[in-house]
Amino acid sequence: MNIYKTDNKGNIGIAIVITLIAVLSGVSLALVAFQDSVSFRLQLDGLQQFHILRSEVGRGRLIAGHFDNLTSPPMQSVLPTRAVPVEFGTNRTVYYARTKLDLYSQEEATGYYIRSLITGVRGDGSLLDLSNQSPVKRYGENKILSLQTIALFHYFSDIDRTINDGLIVFAGLDIIYGRVHSNTDITVNYSIYGNWPVFYGLVSTGGVVRPPGGYPRDDIFRGPAPALIEEHPRIAFTPTADRVRTHGNYPYGADERDDMICYITVNGTSYEVWFGEIRTDENPTEWIEGYNKFTVYSSYPPYGPVGNEIGVNYIPKTDTIWTPASGGSVNNTSVFIPMELWISGDFSSRQTWASSHDIYLKDDLTYRNTPPGQRPDGIDEDGEQTLPVNTTDYLGIISEQSVYIQYGHRSPIDSLRYRPNTSDIYMYGAYCATGDGDVPWKDGVVSFQYQMPKGSTPAQYWRGEYFKFIDLHLFNYPTTAMNPWPRGMDYPWYNPLWPEPGILINVPGLPGWTPNPHNADEVVERRGDIWIFGSIAQRRRGVVGNPGVEQGIWDIHNEINPNTGPTYGASGPIRVGYGKRYHTDLRFERTGPPHFPLILLEGYDSEDLRDLGYLTERWVFKNPPPNF
Repeated sequence: MNIYKTDNKGNIGIAIVITLIAVLSGVSLALVAFQDSVSFRLQLDGLQQFHILRSEVGRGRLIAGHFDNLTSPPMQSVLPTRAVPVEFGTNRTVYYARTKLDLYSQEEATGYYIRSLITGVRGDGSLLDLSNQSPVKRYGENKILSLQTIALFHYFSDIDRTINDGLIVFAGLDIIYGRVHSNTDITVNYSIYGNWPVFYGLVSTGGVVRPPGGYPRDDIFRGPAPALIEEHPRIAFTPTADRVRTHGNYPYGADERDDMICYITVNGTSYEVWFGEIRTDENPTEWIEGYNKFTVYSSYPPYGPVGNEIGVNYIPKTDTIWTPASGGSVNNTSVFIPMELWISGDFSSRQTWASSHDIYLKDDLTYRNTPPGQRPDGIDEDGEQTLPVNTTDYLGIISEQSVYIQYGHRSPIDSLRYRPNTSDIYMYGAYCATGDGDVPWKDGVVSFQYQMPKGSTPAQYWRGEYFKFIDLHLFNYPTTAMNPWPRGMDYPWYNPLWPEPGILINVPGLPGWTPNPHNADEVVERRGDIWIFGSIAQRRRGVVGNPGVEQGIWDIHNEINPNTGPTYGASGPIRVGYGKRYHTDLRFERTGPPHFPLILLEGYDSEDLRDLGYLTERWVFKNPPPNF
């Protein structure tokens, strides 16, 4: 009889092995899960810290934007530490952002280093364990240049049309080297000289280039790719010099005056000033006291004897009374003038001059540290960087209406007449006309004064007697269709230096007229060239060369035509104005004049708008420095 005995020791061993395997597997799985959880949390920390680091750059730029409006910003600023709590399930982490802002200056540019360190403290639920520091730390340095202004654009137009809302084009004689932008369509045209315009910088437009497809794109737009951007986001163009109004100096108060002229001559950082009070008496009940009375005759010396009386002209008395005033100095800041501004001079340091009214350039505007005719950015005629770079002088001119090259003026200093801008003008700096009129012809332009020149008859001796205001004794004022002034004859005081004779005053149908028998300077039609070394920004494209246009009778006061505005009488087929000698200033790509309008794209919130005003030179991530 065989008896079988069961051995339980083997089964127990197998069970123990299985149990050990299960335990070890569980531990391994738990360890893997724990490692995955740790890895996930580390990745989460890194991702969160990266985004917070980006937001710290934005915070630093906002502070930098404030500092850019200060004359002496601090060399270093420590921003308040920012705590950002983040919860994920039962996990809780508070990230701490510490940021420092350091000012730097190199060559002609200023800017900031934005240095940020992001750390984290962990916990569970609502509790934090301050000793439980996240092993992940993010540190970055963002190097930015100061606010980029609209001076960046060599040529900027909010509306690329004329003041009578007509078409204006870039034609074959236009060679533009800097960046160009228009918020509306840009039109290019083939020139009678046999060529198209050429752009060597980036061209952008909020619309399209016209005629669509009707131009040789690569021949015209030759800048680095992309040479042309169509349907670009609109760049905001505010109608006021708001940054100058907020941060600039008001040496003559803030009360705006329509009856005053501020006459400024700058010499380096100092300036001299005269004030002109415009006095006009237009009370029609006091003809003798308030008006100049002129009897109109059928003929009048020096073109014949006094003829029959055929009417009476009443001309309002208008005069400018000049008085000297205290000057001052401008050094790396801006000035606001609450009246019409006449300005010229030789400028040093960073200066911006702004006016609530029109600005007239009465002579050259040059840089103290750049010879006239030479580019301040050191670029020579061959496009090479061989000339000295002006690292100190930047000029901004902002009108909340229009900027005009003045035809001429009678100096309040010596009472002599000057016409310095009728044989070239040098315009260094950035020029901005922001006027936003209720009709097109009141929009801001950068243009020139006295666009339809006509002759008149200066005072003179005739057969032993002295006669003046001769034209007013010969023709009825104001003109009408029944009584027009002769072709080419000046309206009273339309010419800023009235009266100046035309080349000839012979008028068909008026026998006995001869050329003016005097030696007065004649009206200037062709006035040389505009030498720009900088940039132009304007509400509408202002003309700088204008062919004469027949416009009928004078009506400069009533604006009878709602489509074209004032009319100026017949001017004839003459070419009036200036040639273009436009040069960009590459320094404006890095920094602009003080408190100049910023480049702000529409359709973004305020932080983004501010952010677009900077140029990021470098953004690097490093190991955190000790004791940051």
